[in-house]
Amino acid sequence: MLTENEQDTLSKVISIETFNKGEAVIVEDQEGGNLYLLKSGCVDVILTFNGKTIKLKGLGEGAQLGDMSFVDGGKTSASIIAKDDCVAYKLTRDALSQLFVSHQAVVKEVMFTVMQNMSQNLRQMNQSNAVSIQYIQGRKV
Repeated sequence: MLTENEQDTLSKVISIETFNKGEAVIVEDQEGGNLYLLKSGCVDVILTFNGKTIKLKGLGEGAQLGDMSFVDGGKTSASIIAKDDCVAYKLTRDALSQLFVSHQAVVKEVMFTVMQNMSQNLRQMNQSNAVSIQYIQGRKV
């Protein structure tokens, strides 16, 4: 949990962005490096697979977006489309790097939160994969 002083430090490097309904917050297979925290609104996570568009899930207030490319510096793995008007906090990798020099406690808290959210998503994916594999193999779930 960030102290009030640490929250103030973080607020100086975070920007607020708004997205209209239907607008892309993140576009699949593009350069990433931005972490978004959805302040308000809902988004859909969309993936193109074998030439088809698949909605993976919907997310709402508090959702963390863009975390994979933020952490590994790779391209974005899915598109995030605003389901309605949205407001999001945005943190860039460059801003986090600058904080690392003078505010390591803030960076530590941010990264632990990112890792916790990514771990939760991975656990959910493992569960979904297990259900899918059992279904394919003809076993009852």
